Amino acid sequence: MNKYVRRRGVTLTSQGSRKLSEAKSKAEIEQNQRYTLESLSEKTGLTPNTLSKIFTCSSGVDKRTLKCCFHAFNLTLLADDYLYFKSNEDNLVEINLMPPAETCSLLEPEYNYPVDILGERNNSPQIKKMVQPQDDIQPRPPNTPGGQMPLDSIFYIDRPIMESLCYQGIQEPGTLLNICAPKQMGKTSLISRIIAYAKSLGYKTVSLNLQLADADILQNLEHFLQWFCSRLRNELELLHGHSSTVIVHEQIADFWDNSLGSKSIASDYFNDIILANLDRPLVIAIDELNQLFAYPDIACEFLQLLRTWSEQAKAGVAESNAWQKLRLVTVHSTEIMMPPSIDPSLLNTGLVINLPEFTLAQVQDLARRYEQEITEQQIQQLINLLGAHPYRLQLAFYYLQQQTITLEELLENSGSATALYAEHLQQQWWNLQRYDELLPIFTEIVNNPKPIEIKLSLGYQLQKMGLVHLEGDLASLCCELFRPFFIGVLN
Repeated sequence: MNKYVRRRGVTLTSQGSRKLSEAKSKAEIEQNQRYTLESLSEKTGLTPNTLSKIFTCSSGVDKRTLKCCFHAFNLTLLADDYLYFKSNEDNLVEINLMPPAETCSLLEPEYNYPVDILGERNNSPQIKKMVQPQDDIQPRPPNTPGGQMPLDSIFYIDRPIMESLCYQGIQEPGTLLNICAPKQMGKTSLISRIIAYAKSLGYKTVSLNLQLADADILQNLEHFLQWFCSRLRNELELLHGHSSTVIVHEQIADFWDNSLGSKSIASDYFNDIILANLDRPLVIAIDELNQLFAYPDIACEFLQLLRTWSEQAKAGVAESNAWQKLRLVTVHSTEIMMPPSIDPSLLNTGLVINLPEFTLAQVQDLARRYEQEITEQQIQQLINLLGAHPYRLQLAFYYLQQQTITLEELLENSGSATALYAEHLQQQWWNLQRYDELLPIFTEIVNNPKPIEIKLSLGYQLQKMGLVHLEGDLASLCCELFRPFFIGVLN
């Protein structure tokens, strides 16, 4: 049989998509504006529909169209920036006609991956990158929203300025990024993209989640720092192939000398055992830092230690300072209140990234990606109902696309809408019940459709929890979805 496959235009590879997105982000920062599909249309001369196909990789376009889009951002379209777009049926036919060895080759191509933030090739070592099968580029039913979004998800909405700041930041020795926001605002998805970018630069990367630490470990500084060092070294072994885990634990046990103090020993271990044996920068992402807030003394000691490591990395000469290989990223949820005994400045060290809600343009972009024809007035109504909260909007567009609910039913804020968000609403109520001092004033806000005057210390706490919008000392409910639910549970 003939292996001829119909070609239906071209689409960007992961490398090409990253290159174009980063060039777009850089231009937005330099020109202090966000490019919508409409403004991109003016810049490139391409229609918004064509641009949507390019950026979402949802269907093939003419190769000259890709060149035009790249040229608008002073980029050159290279052979490994694009691939020929084929339908699912075409791919299945082609794969079925190939012997097994060739089939595996089709599903797992490799190419040079590293690009820097300017969209140009850098000099870091070549990294093998697994590319998804070409049929995965086709539009496919979205997963139910919630949790980390895959790196190739077309439903991930970029926050160009913040992402570019993070990408630039981790290239600086001693960087300490502090990412904070309420739950389901996109923190973990952003972390995964920072890690992916660091890997593209050839850096070593480790992600640690403090939810994996048992309570008895978190309550003792020595136990916690030993756990932290062990987890880090084990992750480096698993991901990058170092010595055996048994040897690592023996090294930590042999290295630990209680007479020197836990922070001093942990610092020496990092410098002498971990950093000294790395030939390239190391990015450590620490998720769920708020797990330590229940143990203020341990949290203070650990945050001070991270700040010290960051400062050590910025001092001295690179050739003689192993600390300069270190980059730190911490993530915490702001609805978990930090005890007053923890100095707030400890979480304001370095670059603080506080994830905001979406802009109107981002909500419109998300609607297009879910193929929802919705007017600007309806978008405004939806934002009034749900806020511009990423998860609540993702869930709305998902159920609209699945035809579980109509837009009219959703905007009515009826029992049907409340039922879709039952788990989310219960989570908000559970968070609030932990802080008795907030209940009276929040009840007043819920029962009043107009903004009310509020004590700023309480207003800031409710705002960090994602429950209110604060303008000066006036607080209003963050979204109308909350009102009928909280009226029911508070009154």
